[in-house]
Amino acid sequence: MEIERVAVSFDGFEVNSYVVHAPQGELVVDAGAEPERILGRLRGEAVAILITHGHADHIGALEEVRRATGAPVYMHPADAEPAGVAGYDPLEDGRLLELGGAALRVLHTPGHSPGSVTFVLGEDQLVGDLILPGSVGRTDIPGASWEEIELSLRRVMPLWSERTRLYCGHGPVLSAAEERAKNPYLPPEVA
Repeated sequence: MEIERVAVSFDGFEVNSYVVHAPQGELVVDAGAEPERILGRLRGEAVAILITHGHADHIGALEEVRRATGAPVYMHPADAEPAGVAGYDPLEDGRLLELGGAALRVLHTPGHSPGSVTFVLGEDQLVGDLILPGSVGRTDIPGASWEEIELSLRRVMPLWSERTRLYCGHGPVLSAAEERAKNPYLPPEVA
C-alpha cells in the first residue's frame, strides 16, 4: 500500500492532499485545492474521502472531488458542521474504518481545530496539521487550544516506531523518529 503526497496550492499557500493507493480502491485525504491535480493521481476508483480537519485549505476542493468521484466523505462533526459540510459519515475516536482493503484507526486529536483527527494506517499516521515540520499546528486561531494539542500529541506519540512516517498537512513527509529528536514543540514523553 502506498501513500502518495499531492502538493496543491491554496491561494498560493502549499497544502498537502494525499492519495492512499489501497488494494481495492483509492482513498483521498484532505481535498484542499486543485481538484484536477488530486483526481489525476487516482489509479482507480476512489472509495472514500477522509478529512483530517475542516479548515478551508484542507476542504477547499472537497465538493469538486466528491462530485467527480461519488465517494463518501468521512469527517468529524465538530469540524464538518461549522465548515458547512453536509452529507458526511461522522468520525468518532477509536473508530476502525475498513475502506478499499485498508484498515485505518481514527484518533480524535483536537488542538489545531475542535474536530481534528489522525488516521493511523499500520505504523504510519496521517496527522493533518497536528504536527508540522519542526513544529505543531497553530493554536492561536479560533477553536484551537495549546492544552488540547499537547494532549493529542501525547496520544499519538506512543504509537510511533523508528519506521513511522507522519503525513502532515504542509511540507514533506516526516520521520517520527526525527521529529521526536528535533521538534522542540513536542511534549516530553511519559514513560
